[in-house]
Amino acid sequence: MLIPALLFIAGASNADNDLNWVDREEMAMFPAVQQRAIPDWCGGIYYNPAVGIPVEGSDTVVTADHSTLTQDGLISLDGDVLIEQPGRRITTDLAQLDQSTGKYELESGMRLESDRATFIADSMSGQTSRREGSLQGVRYSLFDLSSRGSADYIYLTDTTTTITNGSYTTCQPGSNGWSLHGKRIFLDREKGWGEANDVVLKVKSTPVFWLPWITFPIDDRRKTGLLFPTIAIGDDNGLDISQPIYLNIHPQIDATIAPRYIDGRGSGADSEFRYLSPYGEGEVSYGILFNDRKFDDEDRQVARWNHNGNVGRWNLKTDFNYVSDDFYFKDLDTGLEISSQTHLPRLAEARYYGRTWQVLGRMQSWQTIDPTLADDDLPYRRLPQLQITGDPTLIGPLKGLWLSDMTAFERSSSDDSGKATGLRGHVAPALSMRMQESWWFVEPRARLYHTQYKLDSVDATAEDNPDMTTWGASLDSGLVFERPTNWFGSAFTQTLEPRLFINKVAYEEQDSLPNFDTREVTFSYNALFRENRFIGYDRIGDEEKLAVGLTSRFLHDASGREQLRLRVAQGFYFDDRKVFTDDSLEDPTDDQTPLVGDLRWNFAHDWYLYTEAQWDLEENQRERSNFQIGYNDRERRIFNVGFHDRPADDIQESEISAILPVHRNWRLVGRWMYDLDNERTLETMAGAEYRNCCWKLRLLSQRELTDDDGDGDLEADSTVWFQIQMIGLGGFGGQVDSLLERSIPGYRREYE
Repeated sequence: MLIPALLFIAGASNADNDLNWVDREEMAMFPAVQQRAIPDWCGGIYYNPAVGIPVEGSDTVVTADHSTLTQDGLISLDGDVLIEQPGRRITTDLAQLDQSTGKYELESGMRLESDRATFIADSMSGQTSRREGSLQGVRYSLFDLSSRGSADYIYLTDTTTTITNGSYTTCQPGSNGWSLHGKRIFLDREKGWGEANDVVLKVKSTPVFWLPWITFPIDDRRKTGLLFPTIAIGDDNGLDISQPIYLNIHPQIDATIAPRYIDGRGSGADSEFRYLSPYGEGEVSYGILFNDRKFDDEDRQVARWNHNGNVGRWNLKTDFNYVSDDFYFKDLDTGLEISSQTHLPRLAEARYYGRTWQVLGRMQSWQTIDPTLADDDLPYRRLPQLQITGDPTLIGPLKGLWLSDMTAFERSSSDDSGKATGLRGHVAPALSMRMQESWWFVEPRARLYHTQYKLDSVDATAEDNPDMTTWGASLDSGLVFERPTNWFGSAFTQTLEPRLFINKVAYEEQDSLPNFDTREVTFSYNALFRENRFIGYDRIGDEEKLAVGLTSRFLHDASGREQLRLRVAQGFYFDDRKVFTDDSLEDPTDDQTPLVGDLRWNFAHDWYLYTEAQWDLEENQRERSNFQIGYNDRERRIFNVGFHDRPADDIQESEISAILPVHRNWRLVGRWMYDLDNERTLETMAGAEYRNCCWKLRLLSQRELTDDDGDGDLEADSTVWFQIQMIGLGGFGGQVDSLLERSIPGYRREYE
């Protein structure tokens, strides 16, 4: 009877209960196997388990009160007509099918249902061989789009739905938050986009604006078109509005161009270009503000090129940043993924990862945007750097460790600090033999250090080609004990892992050597077990040290998850240190390091607690302490509390941030950073979000202390952010997501 072709249309297309809207109470009444998740912010979903699941090749069941078949192939059905397959169903009072032509008509009202859509219409006609149908006087719901609407006329094919003189909305039945009303609304499921002609956007049945043409997404795929504008109001800039235009250039290339107007400054544009190639993926960003009225009518620009990719065993990376002036980030927020820093990197590097050998080639320089820094404090450029490392196996457990680095260091042509530049070569070969079993390990190691320079721009009395050679030896060892234990009714394995590290590095005078890129390692638990207490190769830290550490872990037997980790360690020196830098962090005459301990407790599935403390036993005083407690369900709830105390640096700060639901549709957003040492608030952010099936609204207020003039004096600056999104249609205020990612640890926009 060719009826399966008619039913296929119902499966290819994607109010009230008659549109198969299922609320939470109704869903709870279904058998457990048929229940489906309903988003927290929505009262229900479109769902119809009664039709079952489509099965290819299944039989079609047709029932009616009366049926007739003529000799020329005309089939007539009337009276409670039901045409049904698994996953698809049509009910009507009168149906006719011409078997010779494939034409059909359903009259006197009809209802077409599938596992993906519901159509209720006055009548329907079409052609089965072409798998198409036309409905008149229609109300519909599309399950996978969570949308509904009505129309004078709807034309269906395998992949498209064309609505004439109709409406479209994702608001739940009974709500008229927003809706599109157009002479023609075209939904292309294959391409993932819809478009409407001569369309009116209504909010609460009130026309808001008219457009001759609009496109909008019906899934996550991309399409060229206008995005909604971004709006912010700040103390310094006044009204700041930009209108993004999205360009889907190629499946591997897209771009966004956003003309921008700032009431207090002028107009300009921000742009972002993204690409995906066989050599990796990258982004190119550029923003310009013409004739800034608050900046001597100068053009202000920002740019970035970021690339990351792999070619065979090679990893390629670039991170090039440019800004036209030192105050750009203080005055303007582009919304692009460019962060404000003291030094903006300009980096190009290639890394080769072999099984035994690794190679690094790097070019690196910086743009400094802190006008208060003197030339002496500006970083060197690496133009270029070549490094080779490896760990070839020699005999049995004996391995050779190789490190060689050759770097050319340069400074800006405008630099007048008089600091030396030139070439530095460094090699650090070693022999290492790690012996271990499941419950113990011992690793002795011996290393030779040699550094050679070829310098330019040095004093007349200084040596042009200084060098340094020294040696070191270390012994790292540890034990692992385990025992079963029970914690809150659950089975755990507790470990006890003592560790002993002995390190000897011979002293060699290094005061005459330049310092291109070396600094002392920030003290921590892991720093106690390093061979060299410096990062960089200009200084090799002499020491005779014994470090003792103890770790205990609680491992959940059922999941293998580390539920709790406790660590404590301390180092003891047998001699004073003689090698140090101008900004050394510790006293070289101390006999022992501070006692350092940390704890990480994953005390629930989404909760963690981390704390670290350092205590100077000789002076009986606290050196440093940190405390963090956080919750993140990777959906809609985030909570963080932190405290940071460094008495030596006069830093004592606390931070609270959260995104907390207070109702099914409401969330509160906030952040508070407080300087306890100076008794002042550094930053506050407070706002609220409302979301349902129809809308997502956000209103945020941010107040922060900024150094607008670069004179070191902090002044308060406030900004109000507003974001509105029509679910399923689009939204404006996208910079709010960037703000939340920067401000609230753990927030990711993909959780939304």
